[in-house]
Amino acid sequence: MELNVCNNMGQYLIDECIAMVKYLSAEGSAIPSEAKKIIDINKGKVSEWESHEILNLHKCLSLKVAPARPKTISLLYKEAQKNKWLAFLGPVGLVRRLMATTLLSLVSFILISLSPHVNNASVSKGILADHGFELLLNLMFFLSAAALGACFSNLFQANKYIVNGTYDPKYESSYWIRFVLGLIAGLMMAVLIPASLEVQQSPGIGFLTVPILAMLGGFSASLFYRILNRAVTTVDTLLTGLTDKNSDNKTQERLLKQNQQQTLEKQQIVEELLSLKAEVKEGDVNEKLKNTINKILMN
Repeated sequence: MELNVCNNMGQYLIDECIAMVKYLSAEGSAIPSEAKKIIDINKGKVSEWESHEILNLHKCLSLKVAPARPKTISLLYKEAQKNKWLAFLGPVGLVRRLMATTLLSLVSFILISLSPHVNNASVSKGILADHGFELLLNLMFFLSAAALGACFSNLFQANKYIVNGTYDPKYESSYWIRFVLGLIAGLMMAVLIPASLEVQQSPGIGFLTVPILAMLGGFSASLFYRILNRAVTTVDTLLTGLTDKNSDNKTQERLLKQNQQQTLEKQQIVEELLSLKAEVKEGDVNEKLKNTINKILMN
């Protein structure tokens, strides 16, 4: 069975093979001899290939470029061919958009911090002690700090995957989800975590601490999640402990009543047996019955 390269799947696999060959060449790695036919390709026009030849070549090249992925290598190769004027911001669209967001956040952080309404006192006194335009500027200041932290984290993560050749564009939405979560976490950490007495006594330290909290929340939204989760777990443990304690008290009371009832029943049985024994004491009852009554009383 033969597969024409004009077929979408065949062309897709060949494009990835071409990208992997160029990747190996740029890395100075040995190119498998099976890739010889790739060198003869001119703008994707080649004679018909057998399907097993394409699959074997793709498998061989995939093993050579591992742990990098053929899809990532092909994506980077195609992006490099576009020659966009924004290419200096990054090799893929996600990185370029994150870089633009980072620059915007940085400019916002600098411009907002220049305002006289953003100062030691306004940043340190908290959201409930402020109002109006001054509060709005301070919240925007915290958000810009959180955005810087979130962008820093996402760019660092994306760069690691691109360098390793394992970047996958299908996870692009997860970067923006982490960015939004970082904004929320950074703002909440800056607004909700109260300043200590030492910070309030030293306004300069407070001015540094609150933006750092916002940036820290933006950098790691999971940190704020763990703080909230730990708080919920602590409250749940306290409530569960009180419930368990009340349940244990009720269980002990029920067991005590059961023991008392069993003791009364045993006393009644003993009294009845003693009465029966007194009645048969004259010897008008079988000796075996007497022995049985004695055993019951002993138990």
